[in-house]
Amino acid sequence: MDKVYKRKNLELAWERVRRNKGGGGVDGQSLEEFKESADEHLDRLHEELKTDTYAPQPVRQHLIPKAGQPGKFRSLGIPTIYDRVCQQALLNRQEPIFELVFDEANFGYRKGRSAKDALGKVWKEVKEGNEWIVDADLKDFFGSVDHEKLMTLMNQRISDSRVLCLIEKMLTAGCSVHGKLLPTPQGTPQGGVVSPLLSNVLLTPFDREMRRKVYRLTRYADDRLVTCKSKTEAQAALKGGGADSHAVRCGSAPREDSNRPCTPWL
Repeated sequence: MDKVYKRKNLELAWERVRRNKGGGGVDGQSLEEFKESADEHLDRLHEELKTDTYAPQPVRQHLIPKAGQPGKFRSLGIPTIYDRVCQQALLNRQEPIFELVFDEANFGYRKGRSAKDALGKVWKEVKEGNEWIVDADLKDFFGSVDHEKLMTLMNQRISDSRVLCLIEKMLTAGCSVHGKLLPTPQGTPQGGVVSPLLSNVLLTPFDREMRRKVYRLTRYADDRLVTCKSKTEAQAALKGGGADSHAVRCGSAPREDSNRPCTPWL
């Protein structure tokens, strides 16, 4: 835990949050306002983390339209700038630990990996004759994360109970919707700095199981693809694909810039 609240780590976390920009949380504080008293904020955060008195504020709900789905929205949970700095400080220390156990099929929210890399892998497999694609999207994944399962997985790699307690505080901080505070007994806010890491931790057992079954899996966040050589293989993969899954067949030698149904993440 001392590595999380180390002053240098907090300074690096603040610089990262500042570069990433974004709006404020429930307290209304902007990045510019935080910057004016950054040293004081970092001193307070250092002391609160050191003495276990840190208490994150609820996230602010922000709805954004879903691309290509008129009338549908994605719910983001925006932490305060202060809490984002804390989450980034935690991420700085925990990301290298979990990166060692993430599966090769996982391309989401990882340094040196991108959606373009994931697409390149998929197209290579299609061109090799795996023309059937099982496309699965976990419905409301970030909003339905099971805290108990997640913390069990985190505990396998984190021995410091104070760090685990900090993560639990972040998960259960609540959500402010139109000024009303709602509890968060499940889920991890999409919009939180540490949420991508937590989602990858939770989905790693699935990645490993699919690969154990010799499926050609490619995953980016909560979007998962499996390339198959036949309709029969695709139907078998569908059983483990998730609530919103379907299979399509690509033509031979498809163009990587095409906008066919089997080109995800474009």
